[in-house]
Amino acid sequence: MKLKYLVIALTFIIPVLGFAQPQGPLAKEARQRIEAQRIGFITQKLDLSPDEATKFWPVYNEYKDALKDMKDDMERPDLMTITDDEANTIIDRHVIQEQKRLDLQKKLIADLRKVISPRKIILLQASEREFNRGLLKRANGMNPQGPQRDQKN
Repeated sequence: MKLKYLVIALTFIIPVLGFAQPQGPLAKEARQRIEAQRIGFITQKLDLSPDEATKFWPVYNEYKDALKDMKDDMERPDLMTITDDEANTIIDRHVIQEQKRLDLQKKLIADLRKVISPRKIILLQASEREFNRGLLKRANGMNPQGPQRDQKN
């Protein structure tokens, strides 16, 4: 039964992955694998019915795409040479960016309330955090030097 949910979810996410900007074939494949794992993880955690999945994934994918577009707008100045006026401009842009991110989250929640229960919305947020933590742990585990720790001699 869970496999059916995963198949339904994948039918909505795989086309979206084709629009990602690859940095090479291996990077693209890795992103696709991670995204497929995210879909399976969220689908399982939320226990989405087939009807819920067909309504949930388009809403969620639209939100994720909008977030990705926002990340492309972030400016990374050289902090050692930046003037106060430039810093103030960047601060103002950052605050506007955060407000846009909050507005996107509000829209996501309003849209999700139409397709899944409030309990599942909260569960989605917890599941995203859990998945991301696990992803970071695995990434740190792949570090050739091992996880970065404070060493006391």
